[in-house]
Amino acid sequence: MRNFELGKILPCTPDEAWSAVIDFRSRTIHGPAYRRSDLPDGPEPRPGNRIELQIGRDKFTSLITAVQQPETFSHRTVGPGFSVEFSYRVRLCSDADSGYTSDDHGNAHLTVQSEYGGWLGTLIARLRPGACHRYVSGELAAIESASKSVSAEPVAD
Repeated sequence: MRNFELGKILPCTPDEAWSAVIDFRSRTIHGPAYRRSDLPDGPEPRPGNRIELQIGRDKFTSLITAVQQPETFSHRTVGPGFSVEFSYRVRLCSDADSGYTSDDHGNAHLTVQSEYGGWLGTLIARLRPGACHRYVSGELAAIESASKSVSAEPVAD
């Protein structure tokens, strides 16, 4: 198995970050590589529900494996010899986080991790680590963008 992980302090509360994590429909707005991102089993993410994704040319269906609101969420895609699990952790940031300043007090820290398994998944992760890392960084960037829109100040009339 091979892991790729990124974490970042987001300019929003943990509740707003959680809302951005589970809002898969907004991925097509906030993530330029996303062409499709749907929850066909309903808008509320539950274990066993599907997420249908198209990122660039890659199309896949992922199953939600865990939801522990408002802290952890994961989904897994499985194919012949291949598996990848994306996990998300939302928590209150602390002064131990990289880049923390006093302005970050009360903000969220989000960690996105992908774990590639199976003989083919491990081979892909070994031969194309840049592409695997881009999936994680693209997902983090889409969630960060969505979290900024969730926490944006309303426009005055």
